[in-house]
Amino acid sequence: MALSETGLVQVRTAGVVQARMPELARRRVASALRHIGEPVLFARVMLTMAADPAVEQPATAWAVVSVNGRPVRASGTGPTMPDAIGQLTARLRIRLDRAWPDERGQLRRAAATRRAGHRR
Repeated sequence: MALSETGLVQVRTAGVVQARMPELARRRVASALRHIGEPVLFARVMLTMAADPAVEQPATAWAVVSVNGRPVRASGTGPTMPDAIGQLTARLRIRLDRAWPDERGQLRRAAATRRAGHRR
């Protein structure tokens, strides 16, 4: 298991994860946290690649973020690690937007736009 700690976001890996993926995950999670008006106490990301070639979506990425002491969790899976990281950060942004709306008490535009196109 490898650990990459740069700034506030800690990234751990398990399995055969490309060397550039921890930095990609760190940058994307840090980007998702920039617009939150609350203090972020820590952010932990775990990247796992399944060893079994029969697994349909072998890449898994999950994160736990403490925003002013309140935990926010998100995860993503995919056929490749960039896909899993992308799904993770999209879900993390949605959860953060729902928990911490903008100063007018409304959801941020990006999250509202994503949900507007969602079919029920």
